Amino acid sequence: MKLTDRRKKMFLSELARHGILVRAARAASPRASSRYGAVQTFKDERARDEEFAAQWDEAMEAAQASVEHELYRRAQEGWEEPIFGGRHKEKIVGTVRRYSDRLLELRAKALLSAYREASSVSVNSRVTHDVDAGVLGNAVAKVAAQLAESFRTSLPAPAKVIDHEPR
Repeated sequence: MKLTDRRKKMFLSELARHGILVRAARAASPRASSRYGAVQTFKDERARDEEFAAQWDEAMEAAQASVEHELYRRAQEGWEEPIFGGRHKEKIVGTVRRYSDRLLELRAKALLSAYREASSVSVNSRVTHDVDAGVLGNAVAKVAAQLAESFRTSLPAPAKVIDHEPR
């Protein structure tokens, strides 16, 4: 199946809507023999055509912006959820505005460094390093030995283990 400008345009339009590559390729190639075959056709075209590659990137940015907006909307603007009433709960008797605390938390972590989780590495055992100078000579061995020694001196003392016996 020939990759026409019409198929490219349909693919890019679908990709911009949701950012799902397989779904966009299938929408633009409904008669493709396999869904991954359809994807590969567009990937090959991306590699060949710089303009198409740039349009692909723009479509992905549009999809990402759409998702970002929806995260914002659900976290900060909320949505109306119906309240059902009546004898058999068949009528909508009102609505309540709901918000997503989890999505707000994720947005805060993405936008505000104070809310990001800090990560650190803690070493609680002795660092040893065997150096085989090999072809590089003694200079590398000396530097490696100095580095290993600096790690050893900067480590905290081992923690004391206190056995607790029940009474």
